[in-house]
Amino acid sequence: MLSSTTVLDAEHLDHVVAHFSRFGELTYDVETVPPLRGVPAHNTITWLSMATHGMTVSIPMGHERGKIIGERKEPTIGPSGKVRNRTVPVWSNAPEQLRPSQVFEAIEPLLFSDRLKVCHNAAFDIASVAKYYDGAVPSKPWHDTFISSVLLDENRLNGLKPRIKQLYKLDYDKDNVGKKVETYAFSRVARYAYMDAKYTWLLYQRERDLIGHAGLSALLDLELGVLETVISMALAGAPVDGAVLAELGVQLDARLVETEAAIYKGLGKKVNLNSPQQKAVALYGPKAEGNLGLRPTTLTKGGKAKAGRGEKLLITDYSTDADSLEPHKKHLVVARFLDYQRDAKLKGTYVTGVLGDPEDPDEKPCLIVDGRVHGAFKQMGARTGRFSSAGPNLQNIPSRGVEGKKIRTAYRALPGHKLVVADYGQIELVLLAHFIGYGALYDGFHQGIDAHTMTASLVFGVPFDDVTKAYRAVAKGLNFAIVYGAGPTTVAEMAGISVAEAKRHMKVHREMFPEIYKYRAHVIETARRQRPPHTATLLGRIRRIPELRSADDFKRSSAERQIFNAKIQGSGADVVKKSMVRLLPLLPDRAELLMTVHDELVCHGPEDQVSLIEAALREAMLGEGIQKLLCVPLTADISVADNWAEAK
Repeated sequence: MLSSTTVLDAEHLDHVVAHFSRFGELTYDVETVPPLRGVPAHNTITWLSMATHGMTVSIPMGHERGKIIGERKEPTIGPSGKVRNRTVPVWSNAPEQLRPSQVFEAIEPLLFSDRLKVCHNAAFDIASVAKYYDGAVPSKPWHDTFISSVLLDENRLNGLKPRIKQLYKLDYDKDNVGKKVETYAFSRVARYAYMDAKYTWLLYQRERDLIGHAGLSALLDLELGVLETVISMALAGAPVDGAVLAELGVQLDARLVETEAAIYKGLGKKVNLNSPQQKAVALYGPKAEGNLGLRPTTLTKGGKAKAGRGEKLLITDYSTDADSLEPHKKHLVVARFLDYQRDAKLKGTYVTGVLGDPEDPDEKPCLIVDGRVHGAFKQMGARTGRFSSAGPNLQNIPSRGVEGKKIRTAYRALPGHKLVVADYGQIELVLLAHFIGYGALYDGFHQGIDAHTMTASLVFGVPFDDVTKAYRAVAKGLNFAIVYGAGPTTVAEMAGISVAEAKRHMKVHREMFPEIYKYRAHVIETARRQRPPHTATLLGRIRRIPELRSADDFKRSSAERQIFNAKIQGSGADVVKKSMVRLLPLLPDRAELLMTVHDELVCHGPEDQVSLIEAALREAMLGEGIQKLLCVPLTADISVADNWAEAK
């Protein structure tokens, strides 16, 4: 394989470029190495592979390991502190390779042309290449086979390897070579990179027509437009103050120590709080043995597999995550377990996850480079079409409490700059009113009445001007319950009332807003009649939930909640994504879109451009081109701040 498909010299590369130049489409893929392997703005590419009609090649550009030629003993310190010798392989040098500058100069005519560039997870591959062209991004048109795969079926595993295994019964990366290419032999990585490009090409050939047949071409075009904004955000990065996060880390560490001591005192013994098995025993084990004796509710993934095989279940087969412990949270010790898990997650995600771990920099590097964090925004991260994010997960920052505010405070504008933050007003309720087309919510939006105020007015039977903060809190919980299918317990917690009161208010809500419940039933029954059961969002995004036809009452009711939520939340994702596509060309030259979090867009720019950025956001989010999609008026709150917390 190396002689014909692995490019090692300039002459071979010239031949490859000449062949690819004959065609109007190609796929390419990159392999990267630490310390910032997953950060396109700062990673190092050591392999590039490409495919087109009649040719697939892999091009190494700095892979160091050749093949194993022996072994040696290496002293290492074990967990006990003892020094032991372990056997490690001795590697030969890899073949001589082209320099990245040679490769990227040679393929520049291919990447910066009107040829279609196809990748699987294109945001990563396209953004990773840009640094080799002084930040210039390979020119459109683009296609992303991950996006097209998800649009065709959001429920399956759509990573390249699972798709190829499903389609071609081929598992070409059993050892996860792609996860750490630098640790494998040259020939193995050459084959792996070759297969990535080849099967991305075959997947593209297979799916390009399926998208049209499924009526998803317009939605694919939207997502490819969103891809441009995702790449822009990945390269821009968000300015962040690491000192603020470090201070939060110290506070969380102190709280974790205090909570740990309280748990040990409540249990009357010590357990490893980072061990799910030990926690399961302490929580669910018999009281006679010094445990809490709680009734477990949810199986772990392994427990479910055992149950499916008919094997006997153990206490350790039950989950101890926050959702599983929620029913027991009134127990004082369980409450402290939940506190510990929350704080440990905050520390791991937003402190260590960003600042890194000095003791393990290869696995947990500091993500702040030149004062910015370049997070990964995954536009198909949720099955509803909403974004998810990683490095860090900005979508799950607590919306309430001092910790969430502290984390947001760390994300701040550079000197002489401002953050300009725009947030759609109650977009999910706007969409609900749009789909229904009449009723109190619909009328209220047209009269400029806040949805929570309208709900509170009807539920409590008071004029709009007499709606109190407490009434609004109940109304907010009721509206949340409608969209997300939450029960009286959630409404009670959100509003600070008893469950009995919440039930009464939910009954009145049903009487005051019958059109909402009628529409919800219509969405569920319409989806249930489809094959497979599914609903479609505002712009035609499909959400398939086969469990709508389940004979199991629990599974079916859960599916009903999901399908209605998908209709509303997925439509919200459509609107936000369309506004992002509209925003990019409207922003002034020195401004940038930093991030999207739920229904919010965060921009950054010089102080003298703030008014221009505000105008761009208003036009992108509320202009005629987007308002025409809805029969209910859209609104957005726009604020200017020095840090993200001030904008909330």
